[in-house]
Amino acid sequence: MATLLSKAEKSYIVSSLTSTVVALRHDGRDVHDYRTIHIVTGNGNGNGGGEVAPLANGSAKVSVGGTTVVAAVRLEVEDVSGFQYQYRRAGGGGGGGGGDEGRIRCNVTCSPAAYPHLSSNQQDEIQNDLTSFVHSIYSSNSSSSSSSSSSSSNSKSATTTTANASSRRSFSFFEEVESDLVILPGRKAWTLYLDAVVLSDAGNLYDVLFLACRGALWDTRVPRTRAVEYQQQQQRQPNRGGGRGQSGMGGGDEEEDMWKEAIRTRVQSRVADFELEDTSEAGSRLSGREKCPVAVTLNILPTRHVLDATYAEEQAVPLKLVLLYSFTNRDDGGGDEDGEGARFLGMRLIGPGQVPLGYLKELLRQGQGYAKQLVLAMDAQLVAQEEDSRD
Repeated sequence: MATLLSKAEKSYIVSSLTSTVVALRHDGRDVHDYRTIHIVTGNGNGNGGGEVAPLANGSAKVSVGGTTVVAAVRLEVEDVSGFQYQYRRAGGGGGGGGGDEGRIRCNVTCSPAAYPHLSSNQQDEIQNDLTSFVHSIYSSNSSSSSSSSSSSSNSKSATTTTANASSRRSFSFFEEVESDLVILPGRKAWTLYLDAVVLSDAGNLYDVLFLACRGALWDTRVPRTRAVEYQQQQQRQPNRGGGRGQSGMGGGDEEEDMWKEAIRTRVQSRVADFELEDTSEAGSRLSGREKCPVAVTLNILPTRHVLDATYAEEQAVPLKLVLLYSFTNRDDGGGDEDGEGARFLGMRLIGPGQVPLGYLKELLRQGQGYAKQLVLAMDAQLVAQEEDSRD
């Protein structure tokens, strides 16, 4: 993967992909075919799994060709009393004043083995860019997407490229899961940490990264809790200042103070906390997990586009368009041509060159179909693994 191609090798790959007779790829695939997708979900609560991250609340490992990404979800309790989250959209879900719901934080780390030919600074740059991009999609703060729109240097290619993120419509995934993250309204909530590790990169990293995140969120179980409320008694101390000041005038005031101390009142205050339910079930699944986004990367040539490009193909065809979609239903996948149930979340154009507007519209339409097929194929594997874990 660390080998950079010569101009002759790049020209040979491009001429093969743009052949008018039949497009040729070194692995025999069609230009619109994916490599075999391997998905393993690790049940973080120990129910018949644990292959990926046994201590996580949800985890998944996705391998496509030589590209492998591991994602894990962990939940931590956070005190949200009187705290206004910076990740909430202005006027968005959950109202504007309580801060009742939890929040989502994303982080992407690249293993040094994934890019042995890059310096530590270049690897950090890739990590930060991927983290910003993933967080802008899963976070509820729409302004965070602007952080991924700045130009950056893509060290994985031979030439310097820029990455631009488009404006996106509001994404409903956070609104779907925020009710699951509430423990005590206005007091306690779960903070969801979504961490992904790139173990190897043999091309098409964005697609594999979002598949791994989707698999980890699909596998996540939120611990069941119940509220516990009890009365805390506090004693109110009497004020003895007046009695002491008038002690020289007689014993009446001292006797009155003595009676006050004897019958001093007890003030009751309500204290709320929570405890984990002692059940045989590991927890509840996230609501709306089927709405987790997927990414489809199109490597663009003058006459066609290529799906699931290998590392060598990415060097030969550096201009790529990353499209992100979310789907609200997963019926049979047959009647979604009108866009019903599909939501376009955003796109990122990476590499030198531009895409004409007319061509871009056609790519968006075709990308939705690719994403739908990808979701159906992935969900079929995830459901099958869930059924196997129950047996």
